[in-house]
Order: sequence, then C-alpha cells, then structure tokens
Amino acid sequence: MLSGNTLLIKEVNKNLVRESLKLLRQATKQELAAKTGLSVVTVNSLLADMIKEGEVFEGEMVPSNGGRPSLSYHYNVNFSHGIVVFGHQKENKNCIHLAVVDLSGEIVYREETFIEDIHIDSFEEMIDRGIKKVESVSIIGFGLPGEEEEGIVTINDYSRLIGEEFMSHYKERYKVPVIFVNDVNAAVNGYFHYKGAGGIRNVAGIYFPRLYNPGAGLVLSGEVYTGYKSFAGEIGTMPLGIDWPKLNYSSREETAENIGKLVASFACVIAPEQFVLYGDFFQEGDAIRIKEYVRILLNGKFDAYVVVSEQFEEDFEQGMIRFILEQTGNKYILSRKGL
Repeated sequence: MLSGNTLLIKEVNKNLVRESLKLLRQATKQELAAKTGLSVVTVNSLLADMIKEGEVFEGEMVPSNGGRPSLSYHYNVNFSHGIVVFGHQKENKNCIHLAVVDLSGEIVYREETFIEDIHIDSFEEMIDRGIKKVESVSIIGFGLPGEEEEGIVTINDYSRLIGEEFMSHYKERYKVPVIFVNDVNAAVNGYFHYKGAGGIRNVAGIYFPRLYNPGAGLVLSGEVYTGYKSFAGEIGTMPLGIDWPKLNYSSREETAENIGKLVASFACVIAPEQFVLYGDFFQEGDAIRIKEYVRILLNGKFDAYVVVSEQFEEDFEQGMIRFILEQTGNKYILSRKGL
C-alpha cells in the first residue's frame, strides 16, 4: 500500500511514466498504462503536464490492435543533462575527464585535461565549458579516488579536497545536486552492467594506479557495496606487508605474487564470482599467473575468475553516467507498507 501526500504520489507516478517512456523510446497512452500499472486517465493527465514542461513530445499516429490509431509519445532526452567529472592516473599524471550526457546516457560533449596540482576550484573551468554546450544541467557527479559521507570528503588522493568545503562549493556555485562516487566503485559499476558475464552477481574490481595505493570496488548481489562510512574498498593499508607505491610493477613475478595475495584475501572474505583488475602494466598471461598464485595460497580451495583490463577509463565513465542517471530518476522517496 502506498502512503504519502497527493503531490508526492503524483511525482512518483510521473516518474513511473518517465522511466517507462525512456525504456520504450516511444509509446501510446495505452502502452504506458500497461507498463506502469496506472490508469489511462492518470497517464493522460501526467503526459499533459510533461508535454507542457517540455519533457515529453507528441509523435505520430500508430496503428492499434484492430482499433483506431493512437498517438505516440516520445521522451525528450535533451530535457536536461548531467555532467560527470572523473579523475585517474594516466601517464603517471592526474588526468581529469568531463562528459556531458543527455537523459538517455548519450555523451554530447567531452574533454580531458591534465592538472598537476588539484585544488577545490580546479574543475570549475571544465564544468563551465560543459554547461555552455547545453540548455540545462540538473546534476553534477564527481568520480574521484576517495570517499565522501554526508557531504564531507573523508579520504582522497587529492588531499586538498578533503573536508566539507569541496561538495558545498560546487552545490552553491551551480545550484544543482552534486554527488561524489569513489573511482573504483564507478568503474566496477560500469563493468558489471555493461561487460560482466551473464548471471554473475558479485564482482570485485581493483585498480592499481602505481603512484598511489590500490583501491577496490565491490558489486554484491548486483548492487555497489560501499560499507560502513563508505570505507569498503580502501585496501591500500591492508596489513599484507606490501608497500604498493614502491612495488616494482615492471617485474611480472613480483607483481603477480603481491596481487595474488590481495586477491586471495578478498576471496577469503567476499568470494566474488569475478575479479577485474585494472592497471596499465598488465601483460598477456598475467591473469593466469595471478590466478595460480591464488590457488597456491588457498590450497586449491578457491578458483578465482580473474580478468585484467586496461579499460579503467571506459568503465569509469560508463559507471559514472549510470550513477547520475539513477539519481535523476530517484528524486522522490516513497514509503511502502507491508513489504
């Protein structure tokens, strides 16, 4: 049973129509009613509001099953846009990317730059340029190596961003919601949804930036898991006796042995169905070598499915886009009783 005031229920129903129309690309009132479970009368009223606001537009008449042709409706993916800003190590430098996306997730503008010394205001010029490319922006998402809790950046490789000022600065400057996503959480989110093997529900992603400690992201039961105070994945200080920034990543045996210890530790605690390892140093055969170290360390009791990837940037971007699109469709909280 749904509870809430009339305005809230209307917005929830509108979101049902919104998400269904995005999924179907085009639909009639009858099709939307069937998809959402709402009455045709309710759908008609909601569509009228959305057309007036510019979020939906009328299409052509389409045949119906033996009846009169029906008017189709299309979702306006350019009704608003989101911006993602994400950073990682590239050529041992701080590479910062920006992508502007429409509401279907298509990138309409992108750029990247190298920033030697990152400060709170370092991303303003990029964002300003991105905003000028579109009519409106409704959300900004930052994907960075660190953690945020209730608007406070608690951990970050870019130390000047730590504290409460970073998030509040961008919320105040642009007057839109701003979210913070850990870099590896975003990457494993992108990998899981767009590249993960069918049927797999649990994936561990580990990123090795070389200059900094590695970080991990977890998808458990199909959802990104961040843990208490968003600390899950901060693996750089795990007591394994490994000094990651000083590790000789050019030595395949040394690297495989140490990464094998890390993967084995994850296997003992989480036992994910798949590990995806990101780094620009991996070579052909490294996944097999790491898997063998894990097998030896765990006495053959766990068969680690290991994939190595140089596509961190691609997965990172796709994961960030997915996060902000989920936020645009998740503005309202609905209380359900009896569930």
